Amino acid sequence: MFIIDYAHVGRYWLALLRGEKGTQGARIIIVDDRRVILVSHWYAPWVWTLPGGGVGKNETPEETAIREAREETGFTIKSIAGMIGTYTGSMGKRDKVSVYYTGDFDGSLALTPNFEIMARSWFDIDNLPEEISPANRRRIEAYRNGVREEKGEW
Repeated sequence: MFIIDYAHVGRYWLALLRGEKGTQGARIIIVDDRRVILVSHWYAPWVWTLPGGGVGKNETPEETAIREAREETGFTIKSIAGMIGTYTGSMGKRDKVSVYYTGDFDGSLALTPNFEIMARSWFDIDNLPEEISPANRRRIEAYRNGVREEKGEW
């Protein structure tokens, strides 16, 4: 997991050097019945995560979640159903991650690997893979348990 941690820390410090107030990210839980989509990145092939990424300039976290879902899975999100929560990352109070959920999407799973994503797959929400990021596992479990608008640590 250390590569993911180093990438996150580097992104945080670059944002501060550019005069930004910190970093903000968004993730989205895409559900179909009792299944959830997870992705695996080329730079961390040993871990599954929720689709998501950094909020771009002039972009809301919701727009980021929709854009990242399209880029990382091939799905077009028609609407976001709600928010699981907003979490403070490892770099302090200016490091935030917003997590959304939806079952309202179109398209098919884009199976062709790209520059960032090497694999995409559906998993049973009650039988997640061992290799899932612990924070992402907690967010999926929160969704499954009905948690909404939570505030906490990533």
